[in-house]
Amino acid sequence: MLENILTIGNELGLIILALTVLAIGFLRKHSAAGYLGWSVAVAGLALLSAWLFISPAIDKAAFGGVYQTGPAPVFFKQLFIWAALLITMLSYPGKQSSNVLPYRHISEYLGLMLFSVSGMCLLVSAQELVMLYVSLELITIPVIMLVAFNRNDPRSHEAGMKYVFFSALSSGLLLYGFSWVYGLTGSTLLPEIRDIIDSSPIAVTALVLIMAGVGFKLAAVPFHLWAPDTYEGAPVTITAFLSVASKAAGFVLFYKVVEGFFVDTAVTYITLTGVLATLTMTIGNLVAMHQRNMKRFLAYSSIAQAGYVMIGLSQPELLGKTAVMYYLLVYLFSNLAAFGIVTLVALRSGREDMRDYAGFSITNPKLALVMMLSMFSLAGIPPLAGFMGKFILFAAAAQAGLYWLVFAGTVNAIIALYYYLIVVKWMYIMKPENGKPRIGPITTPAPHAIVLAVTTLAILLVGILPIFLEWAKSCAAGGF
Repeated sequence: MLENILTIGNELGLIILALTVLAIGFLRKHSAAGYLGWSVAVAGLALLSAWLFISPAIDKAAFGGVYQTGPAPVFFKQLFIWAALLITMLSYPGKQSSNVLPYRHISEYLGLMLFSVSGMCLLVSAQELVMLYVSLELITIPVIMLVAFNRNDPRSHEAGMKYVFFSALSSGLLLYGFSWVYGLTGSTLLPEIRDIIDSSPIAVTALVLIMAGVGFKLAAVPFHLWAPDTYEGAPVTITAFLSVASKAAGFVLFYKVVEGFFVDTAVTYITLTGVLATLTMTIGNLVAMHQRNMKRFLAYSSIAQAGYVMIGLSQPELLGKTAVMYYLLVYLFSNLAAFGIVTLVALRSGREDMRDYAGFSITNPKLALVMMLSMFSLAGIPPLAGFMGKFILFAAAAQAGLYWLVFAGTVNAIIALYYYLIVVKWMYIMKPENGKPRIGPITTPAPHAIVLAVTTLAILLVGILPIFLEWAKSCAAGGF
């Protein structure tokens, strides 16, 4: 029993940290409570990340095989913890934000996010259908509360309601697909299901149901309609959390129950995944071109980025898995750099419209440079990390002979370059009305500056240094 508990030490640590931070929230009448809760969250996440680096990433089962750890789960757990750590630092409750929701209740806000991260870590290691579903709900329910956290903002209420509705619908489809799988195999253990399940019409029906349920979690087209309004209404840091950590968890779920169960139905699996990838990239990119609200812009950008990742999912061999894991690492830093700037601007000026960024390079040249690098990385411009991420994805599809998918991805990358450059145009070329920029000089708190420095360095180095790609490859070889 003790060995089982030690095996799930990472998840237990996250839950204990979440409870501790929530308990600090009860002291919110004291002026230092917000800073204390934030500091505990940052220190705890940093310690958990260090512990994952120190502990050996070997294949190890617990609780009768229901829980499995190994190199690939550890990779994703690090990804989730890094995302939570960087977003926690972006949530710094400074003086200028202490009277603004959600920063006025920062401990409760961070405690809910930590519970969601613990669900993500459990999801990665789950080897049984019921545990998968419980982990998914542990991710979703705290996020629902976080999306609707700005209770004085009608947009936040609307975002919360839409997220509840679509989450319930996706969970219903997923559970219905699971029930078909259980009926076919008589088991809820993932390794047993993989050995038993066939390519019968019933299995294909289960595949379609499960892909629809997982598609909602990924915001893949045509299951993406909840994302723009939810992203716009949620607190900006939670929008970042949804676009990075929650999406990565969705891809893990895809690997476990879609690729894991149905890869033997090769034509059906590859065709459905390729079509979903093409639709998601194309519609996400085309609609993003017309967005002017920065959060909605990044929402559609996130949808399009999910389409690129699905190119790797269509190739079930080692290179495909490596490409997906590497691209998610690249996307983490590129997207959080952009959200770091959007968070600062929204918090200091209350402005979210892209047109308000006219003259931004004049008033905030360093922040404008970070935003430009993040846009270039998301667009895939060399030598930034996003270029190598897309190159590996396209190489994986080409290796599988999916040249039509490579062509679709290349065309969409060109479209994406156009609308990412729109942001750069507003910052560097467009003149503000009356010659006075709407966004004045912004003072960057130390935690925000650290996040922007880390993400900028990662954008510059992850695509150049081979160690990151080798890490992703070695972890992908361990399987899920």
